[in-house]
Amino acid sequence: MATRIEPGREAGVGGAGTRIDPEEAIRRYYAGEPVPCPVGCGGVAEAVRVSTTPAGGGEFWLECAACAQRERYEVPPATDLERRRVAQAQAEGREVVCPRHAAVVGLRKRGRQLACPACGVVYGE
Repeated sequence: MATRIEPGREAGVGGAGTRIDPEEAIRRYYAGEPVPCPVGCGGVAEAVRVSTTPAGGGEFWLECAACAQRERYEVPPATDLERRRVAQAQAEGREVVCPRHAAVVGLRKRGRQLACPACGVVYGE
């Protein structure tokens, strides 16, 4: 059974027939919470593709497990504070993790750079 999304309905936090606001989807993704279907079918979305933008920001695609609809989300490049935290952790010999995720997501070497495999953001060399 298909759920009709009525025109003019405001973005909300999910649920049947309600599109999720992109900022709310990104917040939930970083918090490790379930992200509702991007088109509002009532299902739960999961990340199916993660990449880095030319500016160093991240891009990820979420796909609904129920209706298979996908939505692209772009996140900004790392801030100076985030880069300093990563550099400090590296200098102290601690595990280098993405400062944006609530869960521990270790950064990976990509060429000469460190990048988050879960959101695609580059944090420097």
